[in-house]
Amino acid sequence: MNDYKSEIIGASCELHVPYKGYSYATVVEDYGYELLVQLSSGKEILVNKNDVHFT
Repeated sequence: MNDYKSEIIGASCELHVPYKGYSYATVVEDYGYELLVQLSSGKEILVNKNDVHFT
């Protein structure tokens, strides 16, 4: 877990390449180069920060 507060936690984003048909997500944790996002299906996955577009 990070000791700093990220401004993007809770932000909505869209995956450039959908994961099993899901492309809309919410940022749960910011690990620097990677983000833990929760898809609209409820599944949480790690993605590269460059692979999302913030909405």
